[in-house]
Amino acid sequence: MRSIVALTALAISASSAFSEPVKITVDPARVRNIGGVTKFDRAQFITIHESFGGKDLTEEDRRYLKEGLEARYGRDGGFLSSQAKRVKADPKNPEMPDVADIQRKAKEFRATVSTDPSDMADMRDVIFCTHPELMHAMPENRHAAWGPRSYEAVAEFEAQMLKHYFTSENRPRYLEVFNEPFVKADRIGTTLEAMAEQHNVVAKRVRELNPDVLVGGYSAAWVELEMSNFNHWKKRQKMFMDVAGENMDFFSYHVYDGVNVEGNPRVRTGSNTEALMDITDSYSHLKFGVAKPLMITEFGMIPEGGMEPMTYSAARSARMLYALNGQLMTYLDHPDRLMRVVPFILGKGMWTYDSSKGKAKPGEANCFLLWRKDAEGRFVETDLSKYYQLWKGVAGEWRWSSSSNPDVRVQTWADDKRLIVALANLDHGAQQVELGGLENLEVDSVLVRTLGTDGDAPELKEVEVSEVPNSLKLADGMGALLFIRLKEAVEPKAVVREHRVYATEYLKDIEAEKPIRFRFEKVPTGSGTAILRLSPGRELGRQVLPGSVRFNGKPLAIPSNWAGDDQAGRANFFGMIEVPVDMKEVTGSCEVEVVYPDTGGKLASAVLQVNRNEGL
Repeated sequence: MRSIVALTALAISASSAFSEPVKITVDPARVRNIGGVTKFDRAQFITIHESFGGKDLTEEDRRYLKEGLEARYGRDGGFLSSQAKRVKADPKNPEMPDVADIQRKAKEFRATVSTDPSDMADMRDVIFCTHPELMHAMPENRHAAWGPRSYEAVAEFEAQMLKHYFTSENRPRYLEVFNEPFVKADRIGTTLEAMAEQHNVVAKRVRELNPDVLVGGYSAAWVELEMSNFNHWKKRQKMFMDVAGENMDFFSYHVYDGVNVEGNPRVRTGSNTEALMDITDSYSHLKFGVAKPLMITEFGMIPEGGMEPMTYSAARSARMLYALNGQLMTYLDHPDRLMRVVPFILGKGMWTYDSSKGKAKPGEANCFLLWRKDAEGRFVETDLSKYYQLWKGVAGEWRWSSSSNPDVRVQTWADDKRLIVALANLDHGAQQVELGGLENLEVDSVLVRTLGTDGDAPELKEVEVSEVPNSLKLADGMGALLFIRLKEAVEPKAVVREHRVYATEYLKDIEAEKPIRFRFEKVPTGSGTAILRLSPGRELGRQVLPGSVRFNGKPLAIPSNWAGDDQAGRANFFGMIEVPVDMKEVTGSCEVEVVYPDTGGKLASAVLQVNRNEGL
């Protein structure tokens, strides 16, 4: 007997009328090679916005993060500025930090940190960043004895600190020069261009002393790139890439559902997340000849109230988990493009209890905490831990899988005798999912783990069944993982290699009935599948989908759906739409022609993804 009854009870939280079932196809014998990456890396994807330097966490807390939740350190925003404040000015040049004092402080630091080799090694994956209010060089800056009042002073301190505080085995390998600098420029009395220029000076000196450290930025808080017909893009992200991009190893930004800084509430989960990546990659490829890697150093959802302490709400945590899991499923499609992704989940965050409105009342806490203080002052684990509990145990080699609906995401891994299939429903309605390609597996057992996010509280459930289900029902926003234990490992027989080809132009005006043309050169050919990724940015009310798309002169069928919602409530739609291309039409040099029936906005980017069948 198939295990549908048990799974339906587990996975459905509300009755719903379904449209056409979503077909999920898994091919466990085909390795999925994503731009050269085939292995899942937890340190890349399953992280927390904490680091070894956090003083709030006990050794037991750290062990629980690492072993209980299998999370990895992600990002540190306070260590650099706190150490800078302790360092004396150079007696011969009071505008510079005293290098001898940095070396003394380094010895003190190394004597006090954990001697656990594994904990020390975890430092290596931490992203260091700092706050511009403290570390942007300005004439009146008095954060430290030496300022900083010049870019050179900041650069010298950070380069020397990274060199002497750490060894080559535990030195944090990523430096994000600032945390969300541009939204703070006016308040602290500087310019965006000055902040961008500081990146250049810091990168140069840090690399001289620490060639193993990668430097990037600008850690954008407000990625409303399409705002004012993409003037926001031109004045911020593009400007930064023009001024400092040549010296950056990666570009970074933050992605939140809700409202971050200003603008209308939005759901970025889905097509908008993809469009942000594609326009940045496209311009990077045009300007530097390569799409430089990206970092998502904060992501999730900012609910009403933001960082202010508030009464705990399980329903609010459920909405946050929808964004966290849905965005992660998108990022997992890009392990070759994303160095690291870090959800904005804090540990105990004691600093958050002092807010802009005063001290928190008993029982109130920041909504991004993994442990909050209750009314009696005890630490209580929050529902955000379910994010890590859902993903616990995931490991292995990517295997090929596909979905007939962009709102239902799928990822598949093979880990010896385990096959792991991850699903997420980004839609705001339930979806019936049919699983194909797993029928002939010899199975010992199947563990089905689900995370429901559509109710008054998130629900994490598990059920073990004897056979692979051929059908699942995913509620609004639900995530599901199938851990299939096999009698024998599925040996790979073929490889699907995913290639990205960027058009030779980007950011083109949309005019009614006027063809918009893109060219692609050096396109891989052969057998497989291909997808044209188009990212329009238009005022709401304009037509999102083009009237026609021609590929090498042949008309393409335009889909009626895309990942995520219609972005209602925003001033503009900006999202990526996938248009399937017959691989028989793909040649070494390709031309695309896109026509819209109405005028307004821009077609920001065109990217051709070729999934080519290759031998082992």
